Amino acid sequence: MLNPKNSYKAYSKTDVNTSDQLTLIIMLYDGLLRFLKKAMVKIEENDVEAAHNYFVRSKDIVNELLSTLHAEKGGDIGNNLRELYLYMFRRIVEANLKKDIEITKDVYQVAKTLHEGWIQLKSRQQNKETPNKVKLKSAFRAQG
Repeated sequence: MLNPKNSYKAYSKTDVNTSDQLTLIIMLYDGLLRFLKKAMVKIEENDVEAAHNYFVRSKDIVNELLSTLHAEKGGDIGNNLRELYLYMFRRIVEANLKKDIEITKDVYQVAKTLHEGWIQLKSRQQNKETPNKVKLKSAFRAQG
């Protein structure tokens, strides 16, 4: 009998393996935003362990974004992204230590703004090539 959970995992793996680079980045942001929201809910519920786990997952996603970024190839845009990722990483660690919703909201807003930017970039990519897209694409190595 087919296990629905295994089917979802197989679908997700196939989706990731066949997605283009911008889609993968957007998927990372989707996860980051989702985990930050869940961390805030768990803080409100005073579930410290669950909040911690969601912060760790959020931090792992930001770390993945950082590790795939080639700031030197992306020029000013790449360097700015690197600084924003480092900022989010530090603030997630701080929010986790303090279980602070306000810090988490701050990180969430930064991530949401970047997420919207990546979505707009993907939309533009589907219409035409832009100079900034070329810089951003070169700022990231292939996901693999």
